[in-house]
Amino acid sequence: MNSESQSGIKARSAGGRRSKGKSVSVKKTGAGDLKSLYGARLKAVRGELKRRKLSGLLVTDLKNIRYLTGFTGSSAFVVVTPRSGFLLTDPRYTSQAKAEVKGLKVRIYERDPFGTLADIIKKDSFKRDTEKQSLGFESDHLKHSTYVLLRRLLRPVKLSATTGLLLRVRTKKDASELVLLRESAGLLTLGFEMAKRILKPGVVESEAAWKIESFFRSSGAEALAFDTIIASGFRGALPHGVASSKKIKKGELVVVDMGALLNGYNSDCTRTFMVGKPTRRQKEIYSVVLEGQRRAVEMVRPGVKVSEVDRAARSVIEEAGFGKFFTHSTGHGVGLDIHEAPGVAASSDAVLEEGMVITVEPGIYLPDVGGVRIEDMVVVGNSGPEVITGFTKELVLL
Repeated sequence: MNSESQSGIKARSAGGRRSKGKSVSVKKTGAGDLKSLYGARLKAVRGELKRRKLSGLLVTDLKNIRYLTGFTGSSAFVVVTPRSGFLLTDPRYTSQAKAEVKGLKVRIYERDPFGTLADIIKKDSFKRDTEKQSLGFESDHLKHSTYVLLRRLLRPVKLSATTGLLLRVRTKKDASELVLLRESAGLLTLGFEMAKRILKPGVVESEAAWKIESFFRSSGAEALAFDTIIASGFRGALPHGVASSKKIKKGELVVVDMGALLNGYNSDCTRTFMVGKPTRRQKEIYSVVLEGQRRAVEMVRPGVKVSEVDRAARSVIEEAGFGKFFTHSTGHGVGLDIHEAPGVAASSDAVLEEGMVITVEPGIYLPDVGGVRIEDMVVVGNSGPEVITGFTKELVLL
């Protein structure tokens, strides 16, 4: 019986097995369901507008636009007001926008995107008392030159900088997003099965990483979530040791951290393999990290501070004498972005809520020796944690 079942943690393969080269498909949602889905997301944004006393929000981050509307094009603006809203894009996306966008009107500009945007906002979105209106914008996703231009074009509407408004809304995943995250996580299980087959003495780290990336692509992934980390031997002491020209050797631990972008959603998982028979020291640090990760995952429940999750993992590692070699936070949120709120760190005052999806990834990194990291994606469920990355956490000997 594995540690998950002993502690009441749900574990799953997150999508099951798929044959190599076969693309992953997600069950299509009906038009009515999509309208309801995006309507709920827009409602949440409107709640944030009310809370922040804003008349509307200009959305320029393409991932936030996708989240709110379903639009996957590379050029668009969205404006949301308490009672209406629209998506503005260029003529290349006329058909695509009309097919994808749910819950908002689609407007097309011909030559002047910013002039068209300002005209629609002043004439349609804010018909009265424009001098009293305050339009929020995403300060992290708007160039200063664009801000200056819009400030002039929108007068007397006031532009108000916002930070993290959509990230706050996106923190809790709805049922549709959880399906997509499980599918993306399921692809990693197969990626680790491949890693188990191809990692052996003499194999170059970067060549192994390329094979994994090729597998993800042939299985339907749009891209890697990040550059694959394959760090063998002494390179395992680098927490972000992207695959290099180093050859894997017998007697080494190999840290493998991989992620895929599938249907717009990211996945992230780390396992550590052993090439040959482990030494007592190698077995010790692996067992310490495994126990720290197990205890941290057990803490993942609604109402728990993320700092307590971090403390659960860190205390195990500190008690074993390796505290100074655990050099990063314990995890982060995952979704449309690979790193989202909440950050699972000792310094954070965030509290876990049902529907959040986080990583739990403690590690020990010994300079000039190597490292161990074990990472899972975990859904904050009403009754406790659900681990959705399914590859074994027992030390695999290659």
